[in-house]
Amino acid sequence: MFISSAEITYQGQVRQRGAYLTLRPGLPLSQWVNCFWQLRVPAGEFVYRVVPDNCVDWIFDLSAKEESFMVRPFVSPVEFPISGPASYFGIRFHALACQGLIGAPVGEWAGEENSIDAKQLIDPLISEQVQEVISLTDQFSQRCELLLAALPQLLHVPRVDRRLAGFILSTCKGLATGAYLTRLDSTDFGISARQLRRLSQLHLGLSPKNFLKVARFQAALHLLNSKEHRGVWAGHFYDQSHFIREFKALAGTTPGNFL
Repeated sequence: MFISSAEITYQGQVRQRGAYLTLRPGLPLSQWVNCFWQLRVPAGEFVYRVVPDNCVDWIFDLSAKEESFMVRPFVSPVEFPISGPASYFGIRFHALACQGLIGAPVGEWAGEENSIDAKQLIDPLISEQVQEVISLTDQFSQRCELLLAALPQLLHVPRVDRRLAGFILSTCKGLATGAYLTRLDSTDFGISARQLRRLSQLHLGLSPKNFLKVARFQAALHLLNSKEHRGVWAGHFYDQSHFIREFKALAGTTPGNFL
């Protein structure tokens, strides 16, 4: 059981047309992958800011065919310096789903750094197959189509603690119904707060509190990007000041500046 949003996690917009592309796969791969994405950077020095989304990204440097790395879940904006021209392709996995590829839970391989060389985590044969598929074409849509066929053959279903699955499902339900996602009672899932924290840190890479923060932050981002974004804080936050304070901590800027 994975946390599977009906929408692509939001990372903002790139004004240059075609520079940042995303595609959400259909079933069955959408149970594992939130989206495929591609970023093309022109000549110059840039900083790519990423905001939290509770996902794990497998990122490929398209100019260095054998280079790829994994980015773990995080709770504050992360900035990656980029010297252009450069191109990157990413596979964004839902929470827990990357275990179907890596085997080891994210809490066992996520250290202080936000990223790690994929060679340290992924079976060389699997990595080689995915790299080969990605290198077959320069077209984003064609890459996605090829991966839609290849990835399901490489993934296995990991075992997930039913109590942690209950926590994730309650988070999803809260997002869908507009419930106040300020906390969840661990006893609702037949587990103590300490046990839930241990499972969450091990399998999600974040504490339950931080997982909830990021989930409601992503929900707010989608609302902010819609036409009706007034009162966006009312859905999952105590009040407007709570929303702005938490948004700044997660995005590194105010909602107005982010837009």
